[in-house]
Amino acid sequence: MAESASIKLYNRDKKDGYWVPKDTNLYASYIFKPNDVNTSVLDKLTMHGSKFSAESMDGGSACHLNLEEHLTEKQYEKLLNFAAKVGCKYFTFNIPNSECEDCGFITKHPIKQCPKCGSKHISLWDRIIGYLTKISNWSAGRRQEQQTRVYHDNI
Repeated sequence: MAESASIKLYNRDKKDGYWVPKDTNLYASYIFKPNDVNTSVLDKLTMHGSKFSAESMDGGSACHLNLEEHLTEKQYEKLLNFAAKVGCKYFTFNIPNSECEDCGFITKHPIKQCPKCGSKHISLWDRIIGYLTKISNWSAGRRQEQQTRVYHDNI
């Protein structure tokens, strides 16, 4: 319900002449701009930490860490330790996945062609509302928003 409201309310406000962000197509519940390439993973964890805002949040605002690919065990360990140090209690790692619609091959990063069977019938999966789902099943507004997401590759 709230996910569709974020698009509907944004469009209503835009139509009624209210100020709305021009670099997105919906309202987001983040405390940072999810499409800002200058906000690092560490910045996001810090903003969701105890010195910034964690004590004021009730668990309804997760720190979404969009990553281009899975990290090494050591990198995850360092991020988890950093999150604990800054007091970020609620966060998630989001790494896009791909599925070949012909042979069922699944990989944990975006691809355009299946390395197993050569098919180009690929479905991309990403997280929305806390669930990993096929992007093709999302509303048009959410698919548009997904295209603006920043996926970090320099952790």
